[in-house]
Amino acid sequence: MMKQYESIARQTGAKLVSFCGHDSIPWDLTVRLLSEKLRDAGDELVSVECLNEAMGGVSGGTLATFFESLDRGFDEVQLSTLTSKEIGLDVYMRLPDGSESTSVVLSDLPLTVSPCRNPSPRFLHRWSSPFVMAFINFEIVRRGIALSQSSRAPIKYREVIVTESFMDAFTMWFGQIMLGTLIVNPVTRPLMKILLPEPGQGPSEKEMEDGFLCVTGYGIGTNGTKTESVMYFPQDGGYTSTARMLVESGLCLSLDGNKHDFVNGGFYSPSALMCRALLDRLIQNGTRFACKIVAEE
Repeated sequence: MMKQYESIARQTGAKLVSFCGHDSIPWDLTVRLLSEKLRDAGDELVSVECLNEAMGGVSGGTLATFFESLDRGFDEVQLSTLTSKEIGLDVYMRLPDGSESTSVVLSDLPLTVSPCRNPSPRFLHRWSSPFVMAFINFEIVRRGIALSQSSRAPIKYREVIVTESFMDAFTMWFGQIMLGTLIVNPVTRPLMKILLPEPGQGPSEKEMEDGFLCVTGYGIGTNGTKTESVMYFPQDGGYTSTARMLVESGLCLSLDGNKHDFVNGGFYSPSALMCRALLDRLIQNGTRFACKIVAEE
């Protein structure tokens, strides 16, 4: 869509913002805000880790996103090749004026389970596993940093789901592999689409009320300055909190134009266009956020 419609968006002044729910507002905002915190302290973000803690049901919408990503897999590869030949740059790195951003995010996403390497006492003796939606969050974070041009040095991005024990982490990791295998396999995939929740299906009201999403961000600057943030959503991140994120994003996009970071039309990530304005709206409606410097060199 960016490749096909961005020039029209720029001409008409239309602002388009994707991934305004569980995918990927918490992570997109977290990285941008950590970067700003370090910049205020005279440093520049070069490494960030997001540690996810969550409880909730399986989202049919999230599964649909996963299915769609698989369906588009080869098309995306072809689009990437075509883009490279035609315009010479990655669409995720393209700025509204058509030039290429110099702010780069590199993937440090894990492939297997490991002890939490975060030094915070909260994560001592806990384990981490790859997060199933991390590859999507990474792309949105990459887009947000490219647009905001908030870093001159490459940023390494890591994201994990935190568990209490090795067995919990291994079970989650192995379950993702098995589910992914069944979904990718052309023989079992149609059955998985029938058995798994569809968009609009998912957890009960009680499960949504009892659920939560907590994303802890840990950033390190070029000079060794360290900063930590926590973004907490008190209800199921994939449903109740996502609905609130979508509504607040729509209101912020339509009513808070004077607070947007860009005036012209185009395709933006949530953090690139309306970071602070959106955060304020989320906090006013139940989200909790804190960010601080934890060590200075």
